[in-house]
Amino acid sequence: MNESNNPLVVVWCITYNQKAFIRDALNGFLIQKTNFPIEVVVHDDASTDGTTEIVMEYAEKYPELFTPMIETENQWKKGGLKRIITIMNEYHRRGKYIAFCEGDDYWTDENKLQYQVDYLENYHEYSMCFHSAKKKYECDAKAWIDCENIEDRDYDPTEIFINWTIPTASIVCRNKALDFYANLKNSQCIQNYDIFIILSCAMIGKLRGMHQQMSVYRIQGEGLTYNQPAMIRTTMNNPGHFMCLKDNFPIVDAKPIDDTISKTFFERAQIQHSILFKIRDYWMSFIYNPMRFFRMSGKTIGRFVLR
Repeated sequence: MNESNNPLVVVWCITYNQKAFIRDALNGFLIQKTNFPIEVVVHDDASTDGTTEIVMEYAEKYPELFTPMIETENQWKKGGLKRIITIMNEYHRRGKYIAFCEGDDYWTDENKLQYQVDYLENYHEYSMCFHSAKKKYECDAKAWIDCENIEDRDYDPTEIFINWTIPTASIVCRNKALDFYANLKNSQCIQNYDIFIILSCAMIGKLRGMHQQMSVYRIQGEGLTYNQPAMIRTTMNNPGHFMCLKDNFPIVDAKPIDDTISKTFFERAQIQHSILFKIRDYWMSFIYNPMRFFRMSGKTIGRFVLR
């Protein structure tokens, strides 16, 4: 790899308590063969299980590649993934391109970055490209994402919103897309940063899919998506998350967003402890999409009757 101090690509690797998996991610960066310099910024969110020591081991052995960012206080507790991405966006954007790979996922193709950067260098109308990823299960949770069969074609932002298929570790985007992301309205409501970054890319250019499986999407019980306490927090915060998405991305058809907002209000109503909050959320579900409200009401009543 070129030892220039000006990387063409900066990789953002976010990790927390992933001792069993982080070596796979770091090794996936090491195998990359490129004709341009890259930098891998590993943000360790004050891990307590030995992840930090592994990150520092790699940083000391490969200082030309790895830049460790070791937190002494957990930042996720102060503002979720949005806060961590804001930190990365503010301090680690030296590259023309940004690539992503969270600490429990990993890259498997040594030419992944070269292939994607070549595409973006040749086709300037594209702001982002992504590819297929193999799903690897470490627990009994079922992953709903259909990421193994990405096609070689352009993807529409509404299609991406409706049929979520993009594995985060497959994304390479232009640096300037993060400028749009940094200025989103009501960004405090964001929970999962990936869809917001992808749609920020769609606001400034086209999105390209690639069929090659060049990474692994790991499904494991301690991940944010499949962790039960995290799921409860997500359910409580989802309405604001999707309303924020609607406010910022007019390129996405409003109908499927309204349907999703209706669904998330209904789901939140079901776990609310306060009767007044339940009524408010059911009412908001009805306002955003009456048909969705009545369908979910019917299913809920049906389950109650069958008990």
